[in-house]
Amino acid sequence: MEADQLRRLRDILNAARLIVSYVRDVSSAEFPANIEKQDAIIRRIEIIGEATAHLTEATRTAIPELPFRKMRGMRNIVAHDYANVDVTVIWDVATIHAPQLIAVLEPFLAGFDSVPTQA
Repeated sequence: MEADQLRRLRDILNAARLIVSYVRDVSSAEFPANIEKQDAIIRRIEIIGEATAHLTEATRTAIPELPFRKMRGMRNIVAHDYANVDVTVIWDVATIHAPQLIAVLEPFLAGFDSVPTQA
């Protein structure tokens, strides 16, 4: 796999890990009032979606378990329809979808650990 593609997948993985870390000590009841956590997670969603947009069809095909189209779509929602972002959906991304993303990408990328990320 091309170094650029691996770098983008690692960017996605890193963003997902950060999202999970941002909600580690926050309850679902506290989250709606915590604008700072919401903003941090939304920024990482944007990064995931943008990195996804730069993946080739071959890369997306290599990881069929990931909903790349939905990942890109979520980025478009938080970036362009920001006034209508549902905090409950952001919470679900942080507590359900980001951990699933990590569970898929960690083992996939482990096979490429010796491949440099510099293009």
